Amino acid sequence: MHANSRFGFRQVWGAAIVACALLASPAAAQRTLQLVEDSASTRALALDIGSSGTRQVCEPGATWLRLGIATLTLQGSDSVMLRSTGGDQATFSGTTWNGRSFHTRALRGACVDVETRFANSGSRLELEELNAGSLPLAQSTAVIAGAGDICDYTPVDCRRTSDVVIALDPLAAFVAGDNVYNHGSLAQYEERFDPNWGRFKPLILPVPGNHEYWTSGAAGYFDYFNGVGERFGPAGERGNGWWSVDVGDWHVIGLNTRTNGTSATAQLAWLSADLAANTKPCTAAIFHHPLVSVGEYTGYSGVKPIWDRLYAAKADLVINGHDHNYQRYAPMDGTASARTDGLVQLVVGTGGTNLYTTLGSHPLLRASQATAMGVLALTLSPLGYAGRFVPVAGASWTDSFSGSCHKAALAPPPVSGDFALSNSATMALDPGRSGGKIITVTSSDGFSAPVTMSVSGLPSGVTGSFETNPVTPPANGSATSRLVLRASTGAVAGTYTVTVTGTAGTRVRTSTLRLFVH
Repeated sequence: MHANSRFGFRQVWGAAIVACALLASPAAAQRTLQLVEDSASTRALALDIGSSGTRQVCEPGATWLRLGIATLTLQGSDSVMLRSTGGDQATFSGTTWNGRSFHTRALRGACVDVETRFANSGSRLELEELNAGSLPLAQSTAVIAGAGDICDYTPVDCRRTSDVVIALDPLAAFVAGDNVYNHGSLAQYEERFDPNWGRFKPLILPVPGNHEYWTSGAAGYFDYFNGVGERFGPAGERGNGWWSVDVGDWHVIGLNTRTNGTSATAQLAWLSADLAANTKPCTAAIFHHPLVSVGEYTGYSGVKPIWDRLYAAKADLVINGHDHNYQRYAPMDGTASARTDGLVQLVVGTGGTNLYTTLGSHPLLRASQATAMGVLALTLSPLGYAGRFVPVAGASWTDSFSGSCHKAALAPPPVSGDFALSNSATMALDPGRSGGKIITVTSSDGFSAPVTMSVSGLPSGVTGSFETNPVTPPANGSATSRLVLRASTGAVAGTYTVTVTGTAGTRVRTSTLRLFVH
């Protein structure tokens, strides 16, 4: 792991939490930290807008842009619309984002038009940062890795799993609770966790487990991750322990299920507001207790309210610990019923303590094992994820899987330039015979995109098809397709006007020909 290249974000993360606070109140101000892909760049952006109009933000040569919003206040029906040169757009209206500091999702193209429609004097937009991609958006990925149930009395195995994380060199690492045994005290964190997983402490996104609460109020956990006595920090507000962060184009949420899978009312209110304000196409949640399990435990109904909110928001992944084994489930909802638009649950209690045998079965269980310690590695893209279980040195069991995010469909890129259709104007056809006509697609102003062909106005008994469809002309050139018409023996003689239509995006162009049926 390249400590110099990774360390800076946690200093920013800590400062951001202290400054804006991940507060318990769902209406309170919140700054959501953005972790930027290794392939992207970041620069400061100072643009304070308090009136209606359109401004353009550009980064020459960028494949996509992401805007960092320091302040967004919208009153009445005022709104902000972002349109990129790559064909993407995002709209903000209502009070959902008022008082929040966050980043938009990535928008394809080297420029973004920022259109503000402000009729109220109190509406305001302040941009503070710009992320710019160097790779196509679908190839702009970030890796996170981690596990739960990590360091016990003899932390040899948690050293081995920490070696795996270091070798993966992730953008962020997560711990899924029961991070140190047996009481989660500060002394145990410093003695057992810190020499091992603490080697990349600046990268860790933490959640607590039940063993952290063997020390009153999980004081050792908060002292270790936030600082002794500090109220705010990477573990969220002391006593609450929930937070969210953006990793590339993913929204990652950390939650606190305490000792028995229960979730405080305040946390659920915060979660609902956080999900409503989420700008990213993909979402993952990390908390200790699984909804279902086939190991030492059978699952915790107390996490259902969390699952219900995540499912309603079309989230994608849930990562848990608690059962000391590895389990992967097919997409499901908060009732543990199969759903194509459900969440994939991953139990990764393989961080270094003794493993529990997997028992029984579940209709949605897709992979499980209790023989190899290791970590879960996730490669996250704006369209989906690729996951794998990476065992410690000397172990061989592995698992791999992938999926698409529920809200990740990309709009087709805009079509530049124009095209025209032409033909030789007339065609004669005898009943019971067929014939063809060449249709030419001519490009102008650099147009080069697929043109889908169709034909209309054919008389009864005559059908038509295209030998090549769609047709893609070269920029400032031409390409052809042959329109084939077939007349049945019962086709009625006459003269007809037939329309050939070409469609590319929002562009629709036509050409007509006179058809004589003898």
